[in-house]
Amino acid sequence: MSGRNAQGRVGASGHLLFSPIRFFRARLERPPDYLAALAPLAAYAALTTAAVLVSGRKTREMAEVALDRAQLGSIWPAWVGDAIGGVSTVTTVGFLFVVNALAVMALDALFAQSGRARRLVEFTALSYWSQLPFAAVWLGITAWWWRPEPLHLPHGVTSAELLEILRTYRENADAGVLATLRLVGTYFWCWFVALQCAALRAVAGFTVSGAWAAGLLLGTLFVGVPYAAERFW
Repeated sequence: MSGRNAQGRVGASGHLLFSPIRFFRARLERPPDYLAALAPLAAYAALTTAAVLVSGRKTREMAEVALDRAQLGSIWPAWVGDAIGGVSTVTTVGFLFVVNALAVMALDALFAQSGRARRLVEFTALSYWSQLPFAAVWLGITAWWWRPEPLHLPHGVTSAELLEILRTYRENADAGVLATLRLVGTYFWCWFVALQCAALRAVAGFTVSGAWAAGLLLGTLFVGVPYAAERFW
């Protein structure tokens, strides 16, 4: 990529984040570029997966130390935990993208019938530029600052009790800093929803009030419900 093209791509992402309706309307005048649209989604998946793997390894290291002291052996090889964490994270990111894209397509089909469903999918992928700052901060804090508390096992713990202790330890390890990060992440998802509403206004011709209504619906489904479920269940 030439220097001029690189500067243009950076400038385009800036317009997306701060002038999304103008950005999307200008983008409609050009042919779809699905490869470029997938770039922020792939970057978000990579950063998120790295953060999950780092936190998982740090937690597992603490558990391994406790198990070694109690002479209970190892939990599982490190590569097994990495494989489970990596596959589950990438799958979750991909699933959420599909669900978000289907949601805006459904709103378009119900209220506008613009016939531009593919552009809405493209613009949903582009909206992941809004998630990259948070994902980068999450990875940075997890890798260089956060460290879980040591795990202390009671004397004579049984195998059944051990599984419950490890599960509780994992849940508690996510408290504090990581819980605060997840809370901050909900605000970034609100930003993502706002970009989707801008896409509906630009692509499907939603009115201002219609875009606000769509935003309230999408925000409730993809921000409010997951946050309430994590907090109260």
